[in-house]
Amino acid sequence: MIPTTPWPRLYLKLSRFLSSSAVRAPCPAPSQSAARGGQPHFPCVDAHAARASRILESFSQRKSTLDDEQTDTGPEPFYARPNPTTYHKYHHPHPLPLTYSPIPLPSFDIAYETWGTLSTAKDNVILLHTGLSASSHAASTSLNPAPGWWEKFIGPGKALDTDQFFIICTNVLGGCYGSTGPSSIEADTGEPWATRFPVLSIFDMVRAQFSLLDHLSVKKLYASVGCSMGAMQSLAAAWLFPERVGNIVSISGTARSTPSSIAMRFAQRSGAPSFFFYLGLDQTTSSTYG
Repeated sequence: MIPTTPWPRLYLKLSRFLSSSAVRAPCPAPSQSAARGGQPHFPCVDAHAARASRILESFSQRKSTLDDEQTDTGPEPFYARPNPTTYHKYHHPHPLPLTYSPIPLPSFDIAYETWGTLSTAKDNVILLHTGLSASSHAASTSLNPAPGWWEKFIGPGKALDTDQFFIICTNVLGGCYGSTGPSSIEADTGEPWATRFPVLSIFDMVRAQFSLLDHLSVKKLYASVGCSMGAMQSLAAAWLFPERVGNIVSISGTARSTPSSIAMRFAQRSGAPSFFFYLGLDQTTSSTYG
């Protein structure tokens, strides 16, 4: 669950507080004569500890006040794992070639939700790509009235205007919110894929999405839109299918990762198998953690 506290405003207030005279204190030089009980005494360290305590106390009080004032303005509302009855599912029965594996994925499911009305010419489609951990529930629907992760941006007159456009949002391949992923059952074994699930690339995710578009007979997107990992997908969609993407909206994304970000993501992925062993699970056969 992502916190719903309005952090930018809280950060601004905290910054002002930190720069105020209320938390500034002179830092006297260490003095051997100030030693207590034969132990070294460092006034600067003590002053810093006292200042940190005041900051934490003020931070806690201000956060509590803001939580009481406003609790629904965070970037992403909390939502539970989507119920299978609240989204659509497309089953692709054919193998999907993968970037990093010589063996294709035999078949796959893609969970998706839609908003707006598809035009007769099917030329008003916006494909909304999710970040790393989001489901297809970008906004409330008649099947699932809970707020979605982009609730404020999808709807009549909003940024993704459902009076004009037909919005499609999928749970990415590997996402486990209805789409095929590590928690899905592998047909050959009857067991969850778990960590045997193949490593996917952004290209693989996008190709799976375009298989859905083919199923819906959508020849060209009005726009490919996404944030974070979704922004990478929006760029990949235009690179893989330039004749099928009319516009790109790539927010907080990149077409190329830096060495430092690659190293960070590798460290994060490396921790996943350890989680299975920590729980005493066989990482190759069991688990619904995906």
